Amino acid sequence: MSGGPLIPQRRFALLLLASICWCAPVKGQDTACPFDEASLSFKGTAVEQATCLMRAVKIGGHLDQPSKKLPGSLSKLIGQRVRIDRVAFEKYLLSHNISEADIGGPISEPLSRAGGSDSNPVYAQYFVIHDVSTPNYLDQPFPPNINDASWEWNDLPKRWANTKVAHVFVSRVGESVTAVDFGSVLPAGRFGTKFARDRLKETAKGLQLHVELIQPRRSDPGRAPKNDAIAPLPGFTEAQLDRLTLIYVAASLRRGQWLIPAFHSAIDAGIPDAHDDPQNFDLDLWAKRLDELLKELKRDQTDKLRRNWNQ
Repeated sequence: MSGGPLIPQRRFALLLLASICWCAPVKGQDTACPFDEASLSFKGTAVEQATCLMRAVKIGGHLDQPSKKLPGSLSKLIGQRVRIDRVAFEKYLLSHNISEADIGGPISEPLSRAGGSDSNPVYAQYFVIHDVSTPNYLDQPFPPNINDASWEWNDLPKRWANTKVAHVFVSRVGESVTAVDFGSVLPAGRFGTKFARDRLKETAKGLQLHVELIQPRRSDPGRAPKNDAIAPLPGFTEAQLDRLTLIYVAASLRRGQWLIPAFHSAIDAGIPDAHDDPQNFDLDLWAKRLDELLKELKRDQTDKLRRNWNQ
């Protein structure tokens, strides 16, 4: 993406839908994950799909080779039934002063529908992780406060609440705002990924949920002018990954099954001008934070059962 640090509000949607395409030969790992139109799913088991769709994203949108095994408990969870007590989860949110409205909407409601019949509906099953790649500081260094509430782009109500190119936005201080409820598809003409635009189209775009992580960019001096190739290191804060984890759990709880997480760049692999996000995403850390949250929720659920038993 291009543009200086002060980007008018009206350009947000265009900037989030645009990205830099570096003209380089396509490598084997950059090929698309095979997709089956009839079943509205990528091929393979849920874990196999996630392994393909969570290939690490390098500069220029190139993808790393698939991992032999997903970290933490991801390989045991993805595609399986969610066994979290809904009441325990609601109490967790209440104790942490987190509103369901800020993490995709009511957890008692179904996710967006992508097709199927009334007797056998198809609901969202892909949890797509993005970064906003905004603003682009060009040749300037990143401001020292990008991980603080004082950084203007962490102001979710002002900057992102009405930017309906994704469902949820997550700031670098670990807060989130819902622009479109997970129970709804993005507005007409908005798809979240080029893959949804070209393959799913309007009728099935509800198959994907989209979460944008706030992340600025700057230019690589060795590339074309005004490029946005460089992201911060680390790419995302631990607080940001914690909130992403909570949103993933909430969405999966609504589905009743652990959703298949995916990186935007891997979803769009093989499509011209495909995106290069999320950059510098620490999958190992995210899996670790997910495991910690699940342990805490399990403790809360065990405490609830113990109290009920003693009554």
